[in-house]
Amino acid sequence: MRLHIVFNQEGDILAAVQLDPKAPVRARPIADLQKGHRVADIYVLAEYHHYDLGTICARLRVDVAAKFPELKPKGVITGSRLL
Repeated sequence: MRLHIVFNQEGDILAAVQLDPKAPVRARPIADLQKGHRVADIYVLAEYHHYDLGTICARLRVDVAAKFPELKPKGVITGSRLL
């Protein structure tokens, strides 16, 4: 499963939409660059595929310290940051 995600500088997910290869996405959330928001298309961890979009957004956050943005469970320590 892949998501189009808008997130802030701390990695909190602000908006998301599922990118389904079988159905075209009609609308995608847009990042507010002036507020420091970023956007990325990110694969969801396999153990979260059975959850709905709202639960995924509540339980995961974007690891902004990684070379490429990736989803990590909230509360995981990465580098010198607590997600």
